[in-house]
Amino acid sequence: MKFSISLIISCCILLFSCADLKKDEQLQRISKLEQRLSDIEKVRIKNQIDTLTAVKTATNAVEIRIKNYLVLDTINMVLGKKMDTYKIMRRNLKPLGKQNSQLKTAIREERRTLNALKSDIENGSGSRDKYESYILFEKNKINQVDVLLKEYLRLKEETLDTYHKLHPELNQLSLDLLRKHNLNH
Repeated sequence: MKFSISLIISCCILLFSCADLKKDEQLQRISKLEQRLSDIEKVRIKNQIDTLTAVKTATNAVEIRIKNYLVLDTINMVLGKKMDTYKIMRRNLKPLGKQNSQLKTAIREERRTLNALKSDIENGSGSRDKYESYILFEKNKINQVDVLLKEYLRLKEETLDTYHKLHPELNQLSLDLLRKHNLNH
């Protein structure tokens, strides 16, 4: 009888100590996911375009001035290509702002989800047998957020490179056209 009680107590201790090891390992994995999410957020914040509204306004003004005051039967092929590229760049500004906003929301929601999962694991709440699948699911969501960040960075670089290359020249052209128009009228 004494042997069976000792065996039962030993099995219980072993079972609970394994559960604690698994719990610690799961909490460490969540901490790593939280750190990765923080790293993603730091990159997003560092690459946020504070002047997006000003860039939108400036590019719209250039396009309107050129459209209103450039009067040619034919357009120089080089200028035409520059204007097409500029127009595409201007159209990318809105999606760029939207992507940043989506990233911000996704990071905030994922942080909230990780905190809830961490709390559940710490307190042993919910379906313990599903903790592993929950952690994997959250890891995949963070991977998706990382893909969104990379796409945002790519579009930002492409858009701002085009802006910096073409805006000074096309802005000057549009202002020259406006001055000519005002002198003639």
